[in-house]
Amino acid sequence: MKKRVLDENVYYTIAWSRLFTFGDKFSASRILPELPGILGIFEKRHNGDPKCLLFYGCWRDGLRLGLKNFFDPIFSKNKILAATMLETDLLYKYTVVDTSPLDMKDILYWLICEYSPEYNSVTTFLDSKRHANISVREIEMRKDQIVDNIPEFGL
Repeated sequence: MKKRVLDENVYYTIAWSRLFTFGDKFSASRILPELPGILGIFEKRHNGDPKCLLFYGCWRDGLRLGLKNFFDPIFSKNKILAATMLETDLLYKYTVVDTSPLDMKDILYWLICEYSPEYNSVTTFLDSKRHANISVREIEMRKDQIVDNIPEFGL
């Protein structure tokens, strides 16, 4: 993730992983890093265009444990939502956000406003109130690509 602050505006660039099929929480834990970040969870559709269900921030536990705990019937704080989501074919992608919880909150707010996921609400989820305007540029990584450095262009 990259961040640039100009006056009262903040500009983020995030790099999404490719979409993965969610088999179960154990197979996903072999893919996800133990770093803080944001998960995008989608419903797989027959027309090929996934439906955005949820953006989920994992700061303290990291992405691997965050997803595992979200779907675990014992540890989940959202048991009914997790059970409902597991009734469909799910896809997920992730982006690492390791600067601060407030940056993650701003990016989550922008994603929720931009994509209107079914299980997130912009009326209950607010930004950090540190900046007048939040902008996020999203980069999609290819299957064989690893994010070491986000390109310098276009922040």
